[in-house]
Amino acid sequence: MRETLLLRADSVAGDRWRWLRLAGAGLPPGGIHAGTLADAAAEAAGMRVVVLVAGDECLLTRAQIPGRNRQKLLRAVPYALEEQVSDEVENLHFALGAVQPDGSWPVAVISRSYLDALTTALADSSLDVQQIVPEQLAVPYTENEISALVTGSVALVRTGVCSGFAVDVENLGLLLHMQQDGETQPRLRLYVHTDMSPPEMDDYSGETVIEAWGGDPLGVFAVGLGEGAINLLQGDYSRSGNWLQLWRPWRASAALLLAGVLVSFVVTAVDYFRLGQESERLRSEIEQTFRQAAPEIKRVVNPRVQMQQQLDSLQGGGAGDNGFLVLLGKAGIVLREVEGLELDAITFRSGRLDLDLKIGSLQLLDQLKQSLAGAGGLDVDIQSATTGADNRVQSRLRIQGKGA
Repeated sequence: MRETLLLRADSVAGDRWRWLRLAGAGLPPGGIHAGTLADAAAEAAGMRVVVLVAGDECLLTRAQIPGRNRQKLLRAVPYALEEQVSDEVENLHFALGAVQPDGSWPVAVISRSYLDALTTALADSSLDVQQIVPEQLAVPYTENEISALVTGSVALVRTGVCSGFAVDVENLGLLLHMQQDGETQPRLRLYVHTDMSPPEMDDYSGETVIEAWGGDPLGVFAVGLGEGAINLLQGDYSRSGNWLQLWRPWRASAALLLAGVLVSFVVTAVDYFRLGQESERLRSEIEQTFRQAAPEIKRVVNPRVQMQQQLDSLQGGGAGDNGFLVLLGKAGIVLREVEGLELDAITFRSGRLDLDLKIGSLQLLDQLKQSLAGAGGLDVDIQSATTGADNRVQSRLRIQGKGA
């Protein structure tokens, strides 16, 4: 069986605690230690942690509410008991025990501010607490008896598995008598420290049995702690809520991390939008450049691919006589033999090679045409011929393969 660390506060505000390590079944408990919550946490690794809450801070009562859904019952209980509590129900926390044979539900009521202070102190010390139990429900109990543990001026009374109360020692007998008025008063088992005298019980007519104990009351609570006790860690204070409290120191860091992620997301979105706009602009420029380079192509679907196709064609990608390199090669053999010829521009479109050139005279231009047609085996057409101020002829020749 898993070991348990039983923890009890002397004063939450003063951070003075006492704890007892309970061994597995059949094994005696360890010694009682005292110190801060941090000291207790250092010993609690791997152990089940149970915290006892002061009995005079918790009211134990019952509620008659139909239904079995605990979440709905937890929402309904505050309003069923609002006449029995002295504070506004919004300021109180309500926890349920197991349903009783008569259909009633045991309820533990405690101040939220008190429980908040307690759970915050536990969480800040990194203690993973499984149960917070009212002290009076850890007093040893025998069926058909009443048990009372006297600690200083307070008596913690347990009248049932999930019922009990805390009372001043001098009023213990009177209150027990009033609660059992008109009934046979059961046996009272009174746990009294060896250094104390038993309280006066003249008002109580039932049998009283004195059980002496020494040391710290944690030793008595260790005997009485059972499975039937009401765990206050319910609803807003459930184990899932406790994990959130354990992570409370990291909330600021988590918020900064979330803010960083959001900023990064926004920056990425802005960059994506800007790059999209830039991509669209470049595509438009590519299409415009392509249209200027290939005006004969009217339908532009993918300018990059279409431009690559045109470049392939210009590089002699065609196998026929009208390829750019084929025409240029044949014309080049003739052109290099002509003295005084200046070549200004070369244009290739649709299998036709246009040469813009300057030559000494019209006679030489005609000889050039004849040479290209004869030696190069090409069809040559003079598109234009004008004589400039320097008496040189500026002309455009259109060259293409035979039969094109």
